[in-house]
Amino acid sequence: MERDWERLGRAFAQARTAAGLTQEQVAEQLHVSRTPIQAIERGRQPNGRTFAKVTATMRSYARLVGWTEASPDLIVDGQEPEPATQPVSAPAGDSQSGPPSAVARELRSGKTLDHAVVHLGTTDDDDTRLIVVLQGAEDMSEEEIDAAWQKWRQTRRRLQAIPGETDNPQES
Repeated sequence: MERDWERLGRAFAQARTAAGLTQEQVAEQLHVSRTPIQAIERGRQPNGRTFAKVTATMRSYARLVGWTEASPDLIVDGQEPEPATQPVSAPAGDSQSGPPSAVARELRSGKTLDHAVVHLGTTDDDDTRLIVVLQGAEDMSEEEIDAAWQKWRQTRRRLQAIPGETDNPQES
């Protein structure tokens, strides 16, 4: 029996809508870019290929909408999702869902200027990502911000040369 990834995508989109969430909000709560959320809801990877297996992001998404982690497997196999025994509003406190404490501390310590997400996965079922955040001091002058942007443009070009897909909403 072929697994129905589009059925899973429709189920996620319906559950997200029923929860009053946007794709952007789901992405933010799961600490991913919007690209994997869009792909999951389409039932196809960003490169257009069918998923080969349920990913960690899908399992986190399932928890977010109040399903068990096994629900994505059930849905692609034609069954119904299992409700979680306790409602889950966000994957807080889960060691796989949030950044390490040192990274979270750095993100709180300044002004976020830009970001990029590079999808490093080389196979259909690999959703490995490199996340880069351009962070500056809260009290940066316009000249300092401009200088940081110049350095960032050069670095971003090198990141974009890495095989995979770069997702940066400000470049679209």
